[in-house]
Formats: sequence, C-alpha cells, structure tokens
Amino acid sequence: MSVNRSVYHFVLEFILFFFGLGSFIFPSTIPFNWWVIPVFSLLLLLLEQRNSPRTNLEIAFIVGFFLMFFDFAFENVGTLLFGYWGTSASSFFVLAVPIEVMLACFFGGAAWALYIMSAHALFVLKFQNRFNGPLRIYLIILDLFFFGVGGAAAEWSLIQRGFMYYANGWTSIHALVAYFATWLILHILLETLMRRKSEIRFSGSVTANTH
Repeated sequence: MSVNRSVYHFVLEFILFFFGLGSFIFPSTIPFNWWVIPVFSLLLLLLEQRNSPRTNLEIAFIVGFFLMFFDFAFENVGTLLFGYWGTSASSFFVLAVPIEVMLACFFGGAAWALYIMSAHALFVLKFQNRFNGPLRIYLIILDLFFFGVGGAAAEWSLIQRGFMYYANGWTSIHALVAYFATWLILHILLETLMRRKSEIRFSGSVTANTH
C-alpha cells in the first residue's frame, strides 16, 4: 500500500472538504445544489487515486459500491416503509433516493477507502511509538466520530435549508448513531478486504519461493 503523502496532498484534501461540505454546512446564503456532493466526492477520489496502487483501487471500488447499495436500501426503507425522513429538489430520484446521493456514496466511499489505506498506514508508521495502545484503533475511533457528527450535522443543515425533513420521531441523535454504525460496518468491510489482500499476497510469495 502507498504511504507517500505530502503536506500538499493533505492541504488539497482539506480545501475540497472545506468548500464541498461548507457549501451546505455553513450559512444558508451560500447556494446549495445536490450535485455539489458527488462533484466534490469525485474530486477527492481523483486526488486519492493518484498515489494508490491498483490493488487498493479494486478494494476502494468494492467499498464504494457497498456504500452506495447499503445507503440506497437504508434510505428507501427509512422513507418508504417508516416515513422517517425525505428529501426534495433532486434532479432525479431512484425510488426515494436522489441520484446525486447515490453517486456521492460511490465516489466518496471509494475515496474514503483509499484515504484510510494510505493515511492510516502513514500515521501508524510515523507515530505508533508515541502511543501506549494501537494507534490504528484510535484513528478508527476518530474516523467514526468525525463521520457520525459530520453526517448528522450535514443532514441538520439540509433540513434548515428545506432540502430534507425528519418525521415520525426520527431525530439528529438517531442520524448520529446511524452514521456511526454505517462507518463501523465500512471499517469492518475494509479491514476484511485488506486482510484478504495480504493473505493472497503472502500465499503468492510462498508459492513463488517454492518453485
């Protein structure tokens, strides 16, 4: 896996997050369009893939597809069966889900996976000796906290702007738990895929050495 990331790389990621998420998290005087989310997700994916080996890309696309289909099922169940939430103003809906959200889940999920495989490895390589426990676990907890709070805050902002609503007892606390659980599932999936990749690589090395 690649761990070659420069300060410049992190700065670019921060700028994309700031302007992408800021377009609807910050004051409502800034115009919002659903296409903001997949566009910035795609830019993050393109940025991440520059330093990623092909095997990492394969894993990232699996994670992206999983997040897209998981979110599609979750959103439709929540909207159509329980009436917990709904959205409006999308350019096209696939059942109850905006097409822009589906694309954002795929691009964003793949970009997230590439980031975790690269950045977490870099942090562990450089800073593990400064922590008493496993640094990777701390990084995962931080990631879960970020997406739990960030996802709930983003939906709250969409509600304030009139692009989304909650109903039937669903609140931002439920959204926080849902995002936290979703990214926990993603971490488990990513860990499983990475372990399988390592096992295949190890098996290939052993086979090559025996011939």
